[in-house]
Amino acid sequence: MTSVRFGLAIDQATNDLFLETDGNLATVSDAEAVGQHVRQRLSTFTGEWFLDTTSGVPWLDQILGKAYDPALAESVVKAEILNTDGVTEITSFSVSFDKATRGLIIRSIEVGTMFDAEVQV
Repeated sequence: MTSVRFGLAIDQATNDLFLETDGNLATVSDAEAVGQHVRQRLSTFTGEWFLDTTSGVPWLDQILGKAYDPALAESVVKAEILNTDGVTEITSFSVSFDKATRGLIIRSIEVGTMFDAEVQV
């Protein structure tokens, strides 16, 4: 397993890099970097990244493109989380399905990390 120790910070509202007040790129490290990596993995659709078309969550094929199966959705999302470098366990997990928008809403997810710290995803 590769350890996630450091990375550039991603603004959760815009999904973009941002600058600190001193003008330097914002960074994350250790448990916070693991949590950010989980968020990035859950935001990627299978086949979206041209360098590895197998990476990502099969949102359309298995979760949102068919009749909603809560057990299947939960197992697919949890598997993606647990396959993230640095994640040791899922300590809290709450998702729901919005019929009006046909979307899976991630209410809250917390994971334990290899840094002996929990982080909210």
